[in-house]
Amino acid sequence: MRKDRFVSLLLFVIFSAVGIYLLHDSLSDPGHNAESGVLAGALFSAFALAAMSWGVRQHFMNKALRRHLRRRHS
Repeated sequence: MRKDRFVSLLLFVIFSAVGIYLLHDSLSDPGHNAESGVLAGALFSAFALAAMSWGVRQHFMNKALRRHLRRRHS
């Protein structure tokens, strides 16, 4: 559990950076590929949101596991 503690944070940063870059690039220079850039940026932003929610879920599950183990051994 300790090794993949910050994987969701890393995925969130990567996906949000790529999504923001694609959205900004598509909106600042509207060309013939602007729609596909906006869709790809929105998709990566959705992946970033999913990674963030996965990280929050992992945090709460680890917190509950620690609380459970502390209760069992006390």
